[in-house]
Amino acid sequence: MKKLLSLLLVLCMVLGLTAVAAAEGVPADQIKVGFIFIGDENEGYTYSHYKAAMDMKEALNLTDEQVLIKRNIPETEEAYEAAVDLAESGCSIIFSNSFGHESYLWDAAAEYPDVQFCHATGSNAAKSGLANAHNYFTAIHEARYISGVVGGMKLQQLIDEGTITAEQAKVGYVGAFPFAEVISGYTAFYLGVRSQCPTATMTVKYTNSWSDATLEKA
Repeated sequence: MKKLLSLLLVLCMVLGLTAVAAAEGVPADQIKVGFIFIGDENEGYTYSHYKAAMDMKEALNLTDEQVLIKRNIPETEEAYEAAVDLAESGCSIIFSNSFGHESYLWDAAAEYPDVQFCHATGSNAAKSGLANAHNYFTAIHEARYISGVVGGMKLQQLIDEGTITAEQAKVGYVGAFPFAEVISGYTAFYLGVRSQCPTATMTVKYTNSWSDATLEKA
């Protein structure tokens, strides 16, 4: 799933950056791309974005000086400060990868109308009234469904082999926040499981954090 997310994200980034260059006539050697990440390369979600950024860099022949990255930026005023710093550093387009960054990103976008701001997983770009504010994400629920199908196949195999009974086919799902994105994701996953193992049930536990290994383990 991480590889699929990386491929889809790099496509979004390449298309977005190509559109910026074409629309504004920015020479390739003068383009700067900024990234605001909720985590770093040590956690899977941000790693997918980082990998996509590096693939984009290679695809467009950008230098190290043309790709600026802000890591471990919380969903606070620090996200606004990171966006402003990237804009002041000459970035033509800025990507952010966490839900809670959105309002801070639009605050910065209002101050820098010549910079394109792209936010993953959000939903308020159109409502912002800003021509330089954009939302993007993959249809991640589709990947969740396929993952559920795989899990359901394994559960049904265990039932068929007599390892567990049909009533023991229980799935646990660790979610971040009770937001629409997360709910649609685990709903799709559960539907995928049930498509292969009709007796399966599922329990969801929230960590109320996008990345907390300790809570996820607990």
